[in-house]
Amino acid sequence: MKAHITVLVFCIAILTSCKKDDNVHVMQEGTYNNRKLATAGPVTLYVGNKTITEHTFIHAFLERRISSWLADSTFREQPGINIPFIFTSVTIQGDFAYYTSDPGNSYQDTFRINPLSANTRLLAANSESIIKPTVAGELSCLNVAKYVRRNPPTYACSYFNYPNSYCTGHKLMQLNVESDYLVIPVLTYYFARPIAPGIVCHTYERYISDDFNKDILGKLRPEDTLAVQTYFVKLYKQ
Repeated sequence: MKAHITVLVFCIAILTSCKKDDNVHVMQEGTYNNRKLATAGPVTLYVGNKTITEHTFIHAFLERRISSWLADSTFREQPGINIPFIFTSVTIQGDFAYYTSDPGNSYQDTFRINPLSANTRLLAANSESIIKPTVAGELSCLNVAKYVRRNPPTYACSYFNYPNSYCTGHKLMQLNVESDYLVIPVLTYYFARPIAPGIVCHTYERYISDDFNKDILGKLRPEDTLAVQTYFVKLYKQ
């Protein structure tokens, strides 16, 4: 009986292993680009502990708070595929990725490829650049950037006097590996918090090459509002 159970467990382990391997995609070397297109995910509004996806409500909020963003399509209210987007090209060679967002520019940022999960890579820039710091502590308008990103960059500050600090670090970029293409998630967000009658602090960023970190939802206060949209920049091998 024990022998039969051992054989059964062994077979299940093999089947499970095979199933996992089937879901792991191989990132092939070569040059990929997005054909100046992307896929827009839905705009989601988080108000305290509530998640709002109702289009009319979100439109009224965006129009009231950030009407100029609607005009330049930073938030695209109708999600869909094949929307115009910034040209993006990534060349994979060994342990390095060469990135550019300008088809007419021969200069490419160089990133080292690091494993993040089975089908996800974290690209870390070889060269240092100026990084805007975020203060530590409870979620506030000063440090949303630290909590809203899955992969916030690390940095060192030679002079710290927020917000006029001089800090440098390595840019990070998430890259998802699919069966026949690569994906860079690009995040846009807007955060607002009332701090006094008639006074609202707010902060935002557009087109951050990173994934949304939903752990931030556990840090929202009842009076907080967070609007988030992710664009998926699909890169196809040339």
